[in-house]
Amino acid sequence: MSAETTQPQVKITWLLGTLVAFALFAVIAIYSSRMTWDYPDYDKQRAADRLDTLAKLRADESKTLNGPADWVDQTKGTVHIPIEEAMAIELDTLKSEAPMIGCEITVAAPAPATTNAAPANAKAPASGATNAAPATATPPPAKEKK
Repeated sequence: MSAETTQPQVKITWLLGTLVAFALFAVIAIYSSRMTWDYPDYDKQRAADRLDTLAKLRADESKTLNGPADWVDQTKGTVHIPIEEAMAIELDTLKSEAPMIGCEITVAAPAPATTNAAPANAKAPASGATNAAPATATPPPAKEKK
């Protein structure tokens, strides 16, 4: 081996591959920018369509809610009627029907009031017992030693 250092040569395939990748990127960028100028804004078109639909719905709703009863589909028996009229019909139906027989509904009686209730800011006993001994209780008698 000689003492000379050899410099690596640039491979022609790597150079061509890099140039093709750059050219592909440039074509995609140009095409994308052209698409943004050629086509209208999607959001603006969608907003206009939604406003048209909203206007149609409001017109139909005002006609249906405030107008007289009308058939939607007579073969299926579907009718549009004003809400006030529907509520009156439903109330008349409910008043004419007898109550359904079922389980008895029990009403809970209020809890009896206790005379020695603790004040609202008093703390509960630490042991968790509900019936704590009064504070004035006498201690049990001590056992005598023999």
